[in-house]
Amino acid sequence: MGGINAQDFINELIFCLNQNDTVKAKALLQFASDANVDAQVQKMALAELAKGPENVVFPLLEYLTKIEISNTEIQESLYDLILDKAYGNTNLVTEYITNNEKKTRIQFIRAAGDLFLEETIPALIQVMQGETDPEIITPAINSLAVFRKPEHIEIFSSFTTHSDPDIIKAAIFAIGAVSNPHAADALMSFLCEDQIINKLVVQALANKQELYDLEKITLLLSSPVTIIRDTAIDELISMGKKATPLLTKAFQNAEADYMVHLITTLGYIEDQAAIPAIMDIINTQPKDANIRQAAYEAMERIPSPRTAICLVQGLQDPEESVRMSAARAIDKNLSKPLVAGLKNIIRDKSTEAVSTVGALIDTDATTVFSFLMGEESFRELAVTHIAEKASPSTRKAFLTNMASLGQVAFAKEIASRITGKDQEKESSSVKIVVVDDSKMMLKLYQNKLSLLGLACETYHRPEDAVKRILSGKTDLVITDLNMPNISGLELTMEIRRRFTRTDLPILMITTQSDFIEEKNGDVDVNEVLLKKSGINKILHKPFTDNDFKDSVFKLLPT
Repeated sequence: MGGINAQDFINELIFCLNQNDTVKAKALLQFASDANVDAQVQKMALAELAKGPENVVFPLLEYLTKIEISNTEIQESLYDLILDKAYGNTNLVTEYITNNEKKTRIQFIRAAGDLFLEETIPALIQVMQGETDPEIITPAINSLAVFRKPEHIEIFSSFTTHSDPDIIKAAIFAIGAVSNPHAADALMSFLCEDQIINKLVVQALANKQELYDLEKITLLLSSPVTIIRDTAIDELISMGKKATPLLTKAFQNAEADYMVHLITTLGYIEDQAAIPAIMDIINTQPKDANIRQAAYEAMERIPSPRTAICLVQGLQDPEESVRMSAARAIDKNLSKPLVAGLKNIIRDKSTEAVSTVGALIDTDATTVFSFLMGEESFRELAVTHIAEKASPSTRKAFLTNMASLGQVAFAKEIASRITGKDQEKESSSVKIVVVDDSKMMLKLYQNKLSLLGLACETYHRPEDAVKRILSGKTDLVITDLNMPNISGLELTMEIRRRFTRTDLPILMITTQSDFIEEKNGDVDVNEVLLKKSGINKILHKPFTDNDFKDSVFKLLPT
């Protein structure tokens, strides 16, 4: 206690309060800092102040806001006492907001909002318009936002172009707090080239949780700006089932890119109520392969054995990625009717049967294998696919699965067929990292790289991929664009903080046309946008094996 007797200190404070002697009380409280008394004595002093009359205690609380108190518990107790004494004393609160030292003003500005003191609104506006210190303006905006008045939208809007990021954030969220469609329209008008502002605008819209605002967020899934679209996806996913009706309603007349994001978002929400709408898409078989793939991937995330029989048609899709997505969905939605349907397809050994078995094996659909092993046709088609078409990594995985199912003799039979064929060696000297939130796409890339004699490390969480890439040697990064939490562009930005486009090439594979522009009717990659983003090359889904091969080898070091 620095030589100060605790009981004497408290007794003297009580005497000053009883005598209404604020001058002596202030002189005493100058010793209330951390350097002189411990936290317990500070608590005792606040307890005594709580008993005193407002006209005496108010100036003492003002004085304590200027004392050095680092203990957060004591700081909170002091603020609680300010709230207690400020309630019903609006004139004094207004005075302290406008005519006092900085630390005191900030405390009472906060109190004005926390206590919902509408009489302080003119003072808060005066502070916002007359001050230049961000540390005062920001809490003033936050407190004025509490009143959620539409007439304040214009005032808040004037701060969205301020140079201080904290003020901009406070102003955007203040507008978002107003329960009025005009507020949502104002927020939408702030969308621009600034990634930080775009992200804040979407988050502010999401905070309101009102129908008009949620419809606006859903519409943003069609935005050509990656950060706007991905933030909207993240916010809708975090809303959960509440967003399902809005997303399914937006299916009507949605263009391809928009439809893919709507379906993908529904898949991550995992709401059974979305299944009928997604199954309608599967049954209509859209021309765009990316829509078909998104629908099957969503069904993998929303298991529903009652509707699983409809998934079988995806195994005959002309696009490999769609077939693999359907296979993974089937593996997660197994039912007796579905297994019966698969067996019927496989038994005739037709082209459809070959396609079905290939998709199931390439996607490593382990659950369904145990139900098909009794079919001679499956065993025969499996041997042929493994021996003649599958990548080395797929062969290895399938043999491991067979052994785990007790099919040791069958595994040996396959091994004897591929002896001499499976001499390809995956290059261990080349380090490739693949990032995609779809485990199916990771498997697809792994298979394709394996066929090219290249090994890779796969990550379905971008945050894990960042740690790996920054901590070890990497020759090439292959990444998706649209991923929850961290987009492909955000991943690229993190990588580019340390590695240039020459040091570490990035191949981005996407369904989205973010980097595409039309010139005289021709579609071209916008190289300026590509370089600005830090990406080396864009490959659009669906792509051919030759497209993938050329892209990979052009970027790998020679």
